[in-house]
Amino acid sequence: MEKFVNHRIEDGVGYLTLADPARRNAMTQDIVDQAIAALDEFAEAGVKVGVLDAQGPVFCAGGDLKAKRIPGVPPAGVRLIQAFEDSPLIWFAAVEGPALGAALHLLSTCPRVIMSSSAWLSIPEFLHGRFPRPIVAALAEVIGPRKALRLAMTGERVPAEQALDLGLIEAVVDPGTALETATREAQALAQINVEALENGRRSWTSRLETRTA
Repeated sequence: MEKFVNHRIEDGVGYLTLADPARRNAMTQDIVDQAIAALDEFAEAGVKVGVLDAQGPVFCAGGDLKAKRIPGVPPAGVRLIQAFEDSPLIWFAAVEGPALGAALHLLSTCPRVIMSSSAWLSIPEFLHGRFPRPIVAALAEVIGPRKALRLAMTGERVPAEQALDLGLIEAVVDPGTALETATREAQALAQINVEALENGRRSWTSRLETRTA
């Protein structure tokens, strides 16, 4: 079977790499199935900290626009985002290239997002006649509803430094060093008491207790 995701466990950290650069790491059924299997493996191994990154020039192009939509069946990307939301791991994201559309929703599940200074973010759906409500709602919990709505309705390209100012990400690093930085921080976090890690994860999942359910 062709691999679209690479994963490993090292020094108490689970590493998950989107590895389908030909399709710009879009959240296709292939990537999603393999990524969720890797998340399950991490959980079964008792891993509490994870690092997400991607191969190729694009971090993730968002949802699979070529996939056939089936009424009542959520797109593959929705399944992956929910799997990250439900994951027992605290996730670091190392972003070296552009992240578009639903990729920002995926990143919103990660408490720590480290981005290369050459990378950028964008929500282009509105410019193509579709309002991406789930993405806006997810980002609103992180940066506030006004800023999230503006990003969606303008479709503007947000460079790394601006993303940092908005609170979309937590750090900007030199190109080629995002994974190194995320790895160093994740390995340090993995040494913390398991109970403390779990409390931290639950706080983020509830977005620090602001969610009603």
